[in-house]
Amino acid sequence: FQAPMDIHPINNRCPLNNPSSLLMFMPNELIAEILSFLSVKTITQFKCVSKSWNSLISDPTFVKMHFKKSSQNPRLILPILEDPMKDDHCQVVSSPVHRILENLSITVAGDTYNSLKDDHCQVVSLPVHRILDNLSIAVAADTYHSLKDNHFQVVGSCNGLLCLLFNSLSATHSNYWFCLWNPATGTISENLGFFRDSKPISSGPFFTFTFGCDYLSGIYKVVAFRQEGKEVKKNEGLWRNEVRVFSLGDSCWRNIQSFPMVPHICNEGVHFRGTVNWLDLCDDVGSISVGDILKVYIPHVKLFVIVSLDLSPETYTQFLLPKGFNEVPCVVPSVQVLMDCFCFSHDFKRTEFVIWKMNEFGVHESWSQLFRIEYVNLQIHTMNGDTLLPLYFSKNGDTLIFTTEITNKVFIYNRRDKTVEITIFDNRIRWTSAIEYVESLVPTPWK
Repeated sequence: FQAPMDIHPINNRCPLNNPSSLLMFMPNELIAEILSFLSVKTITQFKCVSKSWNSLISDPTFVKMHFKKSSQNPRLILPILEDPMKDDHCQVVSSPVHRILENLSITVAGDTYNSLKDDHCQVVSLPVHRILDNLSIAVAADTYHSLKDNHFQVVGSCNGLLCLLFNSLSATHSNYWFCLWNPATGTISENLGFFRDSKPISSGPFFTFTFGCDYLSGIYKVVAFRQEGKEVKKNEGLWRNEVRVFSLGDSCWRNIQSFPMVPHICNEGVHFRGTVNWLDLCDDVGSISVGDILKVYIPHVKLFVIVSLDLSPETYTQFLLPKGFNEVPCVVPSVQVLMDCFCFSHDFKRTEFVIWKMNEFGVHESWSQLFRIEYVNLQIHTMNGDTLLPLYFSKNGDTLIFTTEITNKVFIYNRRDKTVEITIFDNRIRWTSAIEYVESLVPTPWK
């Protein structure tokens, strides 16, 4: 391969017997289209070909074109613990979906990872399709990345950027801050969104965070949420909550209107197309104590509702769950985003697992049933209260990948023949914290 000179528009017909002339006058539009199919790592190397290629690859239009194609090959971000008995040395694996679909045995290797500072935290890129197609996966060592500080939590992914949460705790307060990291390009932002919570740790509860993007302005935002039960007082409810939003547009935190509904069944919000969504209750219901744990008592299924925060005006809307969801489940239901679809999943009488898809976001009538799987076909028992967590479903809707909260197993279910493949992975891989991720050329923000 001979690197071309700067590309110019075609003004004259090029001799067909001179390949170098054809290469010399290849239109920028065609070059961009070809490059957009390549991996981030390869494209980044091609920036050195010429000034015009560097300019083309850095152009926001090309970045969007590449991201659109890259979205067709999703990956899963998988936290990995160096010591499964401890949470303080966390690594992160980015797994392409096709590798999960190809392969039922994943091991973690890191002999050629790329290090930014040291080797405490890494990110490994693993395609999901490999889980579907193959029986033996070694996490590609050349996809590792590393950060200086290994004490972090991934709180979300958007446009190929991971939002990493850091905190320091003391007896009197907690400090929180973030950074945005593009593991594909190896770029990372400065520390962002520092704030101090003066609430003592012993009194709890802690904030939970969700990362997303205002789709109208393109500004990234972090939503902090905290909820707690309180003593009953006259003209007051049983629960109270606090909501803060950090915007990279003005680099400051703001307290916004509290949630219109409490309590939250799922405290961690789910980002979907410029909104953050929680599974909630439409009444200020009471709670019961089970040992040392305070649990919400839900008397009727009609109390369930989804509350959605639009990150543009920062206002709330709500919509109902599917009409087919007509009985309070034995285990906690959940909302999630699967292959760019907003979904709701729940247990049914401890005999079936049901997943619904909202075909038109925010429109209650658009719910349709995606999967209805009998537990007997999954070869699992639900009497221990284990919750199924969907991770991915294929474009044709025939294949579903999911895990469970208690056991470290991954299930690949085929809807056509109702068969399931089960595997037990390296116990360092935390599948319950998997986040869907797409590699991109999107730059990390700086002041």
